[in-house]
Amino acid sequence: MVEPLHRGELVEENLRDTMAEAVRGSIFLMSGNLLSLAISSLNSIILARLLGPDKYGLYSLSLALFSLLAVLSDMGIPPFLIRTMALLRGDERAKEVASFTMRISLLVSLLLSLIGVAIAELYSSYILRRPDLCNYVRLAVLAIPFVIVCNLSSSILLGLGMAERSSTIPLFQSTSKFLTSMILVLSGLSIFGAIFGHLSGYVVAAIASFLLIRGFLSKRASGSLSSLLSYSLPIHLSSMIAIAVNQYTTLLLSSFTNFEIGNYYAAAAFSSVLGIMTSSISSSLLSTFSRTLEGGIERMFKLSVKYSSLLMVPITISLIIFSADFVKIFFGDKYKLTAFYLSLLLLSYLPVGIGSLSIGPLLGSLGRTKIILIISLFGASIFLPLSYLLTNISGIAGIIIAQILSGLASTSLSLIILRDFRASIDLKSSMKVYVVSMLSAIPVIAVGHFLSSPLRIILLPLYFLLYISLIPLILLERADLDFLREVLSQIKLIDKATNLILSYERKLMELFSRP
Repeated sequence: MVEPLHRGELVEENLRDTMAEAVRGSIFLMSGNLLSLAISSLNSIILARLLGPDKYGLYSLSLALFSLLAVLSDMGIPPFLIRTMALLRGDERAKEVASFTMRISLLVSLLLSLIGVAIAELYSSYILRRPDLCNYVRLAVLAIPFVIVCNLSSSILLGLGMAERSSTIPLFQSTSKFLTSMILVLSGLSIFGAIFGHLSGYVVAAIASFLLIRGFLSKRASGSLSSLLSYSLPIHLSSMIAIAVNQYTTLLLSSFTNFEIGNYYAAAAFSSVLGIMTSSISSSLLSTFSRTLEGGIERMFKLSVKYSSLLMVPITISLIIFSADFVKIFFGDKYKLTAFYLSLLLLSYLPVGIGSLSIGPLLGSLGRTKIILIISLFGASIFLPLSYLLTNISGIAGIIIAQILSGLASTSLSLIILRDFRASIDLKSSMKVYVVSMLSAIPVIAVGHFLSSPLRIILLPLYFLLYISLIPLILLERADLDFLREVLSQIKLIDKATNLILSYERKLMELFSRP
């Protein structure tokens, strides 16, 4: 009886440690990525003003080939590195595998960069139909190897449980790009200055990334190319499917008016903030699941769904409630359809309560990337015909509805597959999060009817006050509050605010005598 008990204690301790790491990692990654997004957005706004519409359009076109080749050079390797570093944490072999993977990736990225330089003239002439952009395109594609160094360095650090370091890499890139671009463009270098700023941002970030990981690399590189490809290629193919689906979506959008398309892309740009948050959580969870001991996977999966839902569901619903107000503040009165499109796009984030953020990382941690590819193919096979049908019925709204339905279908298939791995969601817990999030919205919507837009935005704090007041009475236990206090107190930037919230929730719990 002693050994099983000892094993159970080890699993419980492992669950607590890895879940704590996941929470901290998600917060650090979200903070770094959101701050980087803010700096990049500011850079885009200022560049657009300095260059003017014509030159800013040429600058954007000059980056098109870079964007395509950067995706191709990724090859699904970053998730492989996160998983491998997490599994080999504390093992000297981790350094050798990291070095091996880095060399393979750099070789591919250098090759693609050279191909980009070679075809830049043809691409500019026949695809962009602007031969004079050739040199700008060449300059832009030189950044590809540096992008790979940044991505792989971030993955290594995340797999080693160093999310706070990993989160600084996008900040190095966006800050350097911003400063260099502004100086050069203001100096009169126009498009060249903006492109060179783009390149220098990745060069500086790559140098900083290498300094952060140099202690985790080895002169000796060893690894299995077949193992690397068998894991990463299905993920890469899934990414290619997503790109193809996006291109098909663009084709469908092309049949609508410029006004409708502009409203859609404005909504998509705003909703990308949630995309950054969800991708940060997913990346952190991949490392977490990889470190979870056998016997704890099922509970870890449930915990990951619970805690990600606690954060993402109320944020999503609050953005839906105040979508019209946010659109007026950020885009003005001319974007009449954006609030409607934004509300629909945000609905696609709500399945977090049934595991949409946790399923991919779990399968990735188990090495079942072929299943991820199958799920991607399944989702695409539903979206393609459904979007065509619904677009003819409901316009652009039909495209978004097709995205939502295909996403739900993919998540449902995933949950069925996960039964074979003895992983399931706590549906009761998830439903409570949805209920609390919606109950908190009722008085806010009622009061909001008496206020004009965008003044209604002042009710946003009221929504979250109601949410944090109701959630400990309906869902959270004292053990949850103790765990969150222990984890969040270690993050100095938010420890005082979170401690105040958790103390408030504990008092409510005691007042209403919840055990």
